[in-house]
Amino acid sequence: MMNTPLLAQIAHWCVNLKWQDIPEPVVEVARTALTDYVAVTIAGNKMPVAQNIQKLAASRAPSGDCNLFGTSQTSSAAYASYANGAASHALDFDDVSWATIGHPTVTVAPVAFAVAQERQLGGEAILLAYIAGVEAQHQIARWLMPALSEQGWHTTPTIGVFGAAVAAGILMELDEETLTNALAIAASSASGVRGNFGSQTKAMHAGLAAFNGVNAAELAQIGVTGQPNVIEAVDGFGQCFAQRTDFAKASVSLGEYWDLLENGLVFKQYPCCSGSHPAIDCWDELLQARHLAPEDIEFIQVGASLLGPRELVCSNPQNAIEAKFSMQYALAARLIYGGVGVAEFVDDKVQDERIQALMARIQMRVDPELEKLGFIGTAPVKIRVTLTSGETIAIANDLAKGNPEKPLSNQDIEKKFTACVVPQVGEGRSRQWLALLAKFESASSAEINELLKQ
Repeated sequence: MMNTPLLAQIAHWCVNLKWQDIPEPVVEVARTALTDYVAVTIAGNKMPVAQNIQKLAASRAPSGDCNLFGTSQTSSAAYASYANGAASHALDFDDVSWATIGHPTVTVAPVAFAVAQERQLGGEAILLAYIAGVEAQHQIARWLMPALSEQGWHTTPTIGVFGAAVAAGILMELDEETLTNALAIAASSASGVRGNFGSQTKAMHAGLAAFNGVNAAELAQIGVTGQPNVIEAVDGFGQCFAQRTDFAKASVSLGEYWDLLENGLVFKQYPCCSGSHPAIDCWDELLQARHLAPEDIEFIQVGASLLGPRELVCSNPQNAIEAKFSMQYALAARLIYGGVGVAEFVDDKVQDERIQALMARIQMRVDPELEKLGFIGTAPVKIRVTLTSGETIAIANDLAKGNPEKPLSNQDIEKKFTACVVPQVGEGRSRQWLALLAKFESASSAEINELLKQ
């Protein structure tokens, strides 16, 4: 298939993927990802951006077969994907992949659930569509990262739209040519710039990618075409988004290389940008070992890698959304409030005078040694704390807990799920969701629909 366009090769693999082809360890990662997705989507549906997109769905597609998670509202597959995608990313509590330095599940899972619900398909179909979508988008990422991210694109929607189109296309039973067209359409629907971090638009990006993926599949289904070589073509996706023009050695390794197995996913402990998580972990460890009060802190210097200042763009946040992209707030909140959880990301706590005063004494810069590691997403960090007594304390961390190398336990995953879901739907329904997701490939459409009804 050397002369076959890259998107056509991806479509060939996706259309021909069978459940029995997927290794069980890949399915296991996918189950955990969907469990995490359900949790953060239900918890995120009350956030302002989620409620704004729910209003949009109500005005544009007020009826349909697809539920908006944690609400009584239904809509079309495209608008349910939009709303659920935005809700799932609203807390910035969703999973991360270093293949894209982005959030894969929130662009693909909303589509898999919505289109499956529309077509009355069960858990196995959702899992297969999710796995194919994530693997396909990460194949494209392997050709274009990290250059695409270095250009300032938000990788979650820019790469995620391809995974969304695959998930929709598989569940709609598109043939290879039609799915290739859907992927080509998706290439012209890709968007999202990192300059909008710290606003509602950042979370909206996930929903927009899911929405555009469904639209791409539906447009291809009715006959709209695209160029199958749009990734590698002159003025194509690769050149425009990542300045790559030579694809002579680009190969499709889907089915040989499983990204969900080799790279895995990062499941978050904290509802904020993953760029601050290694810092929170080692800061938390220090504070557990030694009592420090805000008045003990003279100054904190944080040394970050290259991506740090590009993601953590709010050094003096004034509201909860900005705080999610602030190293200063993460460290100040852990010291003053004792935690960095959902309860800490509210406007009143961000505006607390103690927080504002401490943040002014925290500075982040690129560390010269960490800079040498290149444009990586794992966010290694070095922290130097100067106390008012004159003492200095140095701490460092290369990797946050929640990475495959430092995995969350099953108990950690369940605890996060319960904390997110119980306040919204109650303990009984939360337990039902956990039981269903644990054996999700066996779940029927009726069982899933029953739980989706609020």
